[in-house]
Amino acid sequence: MTINIGLVTSDAVVLACDSVASTTSYFLDPIALQWARDADGKWAKDADGKFSLKFDFDDYQSIVTNAWGGVTKMLPLHKGESPVVAVTAGLAKIKGRPIASLAGEFFEKSEKRKRKCVNVDVICKEFLEFIRAKYDEHYKDSSLPEVLREGPEFLVGGFGRDDEFPSLYRISVREKKVKAELGQPVPQTRTGVSWNGQSDAVERFIRGYAYEARRHVERTVAAELKTHGGIVAKYVSDEINGLMGKIGQPIPPDFKLEIPELKEIKVDWSQFVVDIDYANLPIQEAVKFASFLVLVQERLIPLSQVVRFRRPRWV
Repeated sequence: MTINIGLVTSDAVVLACDSVASTTSYFLDPIALQWARDADGKWAKDADGKFSLKFDFDDYQSIVTNAWGGVTKMLPLHKGESPVVAVTAGLAKIKGRPIASLAGEFFEKSEKRKRKCVNVDVICKEFLEFIRAKYDEHYKDSSLPEVLREGPEFLVGGFGRDDEFPSLYRISVREKKVKAELGQPVPQTRTGVSWNGQSDAVERFIRGYAYEARRHVERTVAAELKTHGGIVAKYVSDEINGLMGKIGQPIPPDFKLEIPELKEIKVDWSQFVVDIDYANLPIQEAVKFASFLVLVQERLIPLSQVVRFRRPRWV
């Protein structure tokens, strides 16, 4: 498993993670999928008597198959006047090298530069370019579809030399994307908490629900709406036919019954989010809270690492 936490207050950014590495495999749940059927509604078989399933890549489930502790997943990327640190999830090694080793290489290159970076956004983009080159080399000869290629992901926090506010970014190597999550470049959401990895327990605690639960509810509602629309159309059609039959009048041949389809029911999921004043959390309380979230996910595996930034130094 992997759990990463990034928390931004008005004065600091706190990063926390576990020290557990894991291997995962992709599985399909045949019970939850749609089986191919023949014209009679029976499960279709091929010439060898085997059944067929319909699925897409979203139906794959990533299952942890092995885990071990003592792994370094908190990675300094830049120090000095603009301290930046990342926590990693996903792919643990690229071409046999741990992510911590690659991050160390990037850190050394940053240290040797005559002109230091002073912006967290720039450091994140340079790190993505560096790690993406390693990623492309790793999968150069692989036949695995791009959508199933496991790429490392990072929460990156820091305090730029010229920044008035700490910042938190999310980096997806597979998608080649750097996204500003909280802090300096996002004035509408300056403070708050983000997470990455196997974070279902954290998500339930903060949001009041897990992504899987929301997805199941929305899919169930959408399926019921689609079915209900057909039922209503048939009911109204039967009622009209019955009424016209009672009064002895034929239905006009050009008559068409069109019932508006309710395609979506919007749910305000934000109302379930726990109300926490992240902006005014004291530094030590922010550290304790980030550690707590890691332990909530870890349950009985207390192997955590925590780092916090506060202008002008980092510890």
